[in-house]
Amino acid sequence: MGHRVVKELLRRGVEACAVARQPLEFADSLVVDNYLDTPSGDILIHLAENPNRTQVNEIGNSYVIDATVLAKALVSKGYERTVFASSAVVYGDKDKKLHKPIDPVFVGDVYSQSKLECEKLFEKHNGVIARFSNLYGVGMSPENVVSKIIEQVLSADKVKVWNDKPIRDFLWIDDAVDALVEMALGKAKGIYNVATGRAVSIRELVNTALVVSNIDKQYALTVTQPSDVYSSILLDISDTCTSFGWAPKVKLEDGIGRLFNNEN
Repeated sequence: MGHRVVKELLRRGVEACAVARQPLEFADSLVVDNYLDTPSGDILIHLAENPNRTQVNEIGNSYVIDATVLAKALVSKGYERTVFASSAVVYGDKDKKLHKPIDPVFVGDVYSQSKLECEKLFEKHNGVIARFSNLYGVGMSPENVVSKIIEQVLSADKVKVWNDKPIRDFLWIDDAVDALVEMALGKAKGIYNVATGRAVSIRELVNTALVVSNIDKQYALTVTQPSDVYSSILLDISDTCTSFGWAPKVKLEDGIGRLFNNEN
């Protein structure tokens, strides 16, 4: 996502320095061995955390330590404004209501703990916290549930999912990028949800993919481990829209269609 954020900033005429561990296409990019060496500046958008929840949980508590050490080092550099990419998983998944940023949060695993620890640090230092829903789009991980579903629609006789009942909000990557840029260039501070405001079950996600694929094949949904345990993350984005003049543009059906057509 960082690559897309830099492109959008440059498109808007904003001077930006991309910091990464490998060379990038941008003229003013900086390659570092450790993100502790990130230079100071006016605004920081911190996207240098591992987005893979499973991997983070496998690493364990050392990941939390490393993430907070980096966060402390970054906020100490004196940025006028910081934006931190967090996650809606901090709300847990047992509530049936729309979550607002003022709602209680929970440490459910190492991943959520690392997000909450970093949130505290950035919020104290002129920070904006973006609690993202499930992101999808071109270039997403093959482990993303959307990736797995599309791959099976294209190549398999059946679409198999672990559980079709969980309810999640799926946000197109470019809408997420726009939100980050608006937060970086805006004035409001605090914690904000970044999502579509429309959540669907995994079953609905599969059905959407089947409908928009335009592939003349018969499919059957197979649930490998059915569960009656309720799991849902619903997000209220009204404060985000009001504070930054942002709103998601890409509907789920359109985003899935773009992926089938290999469109950005």
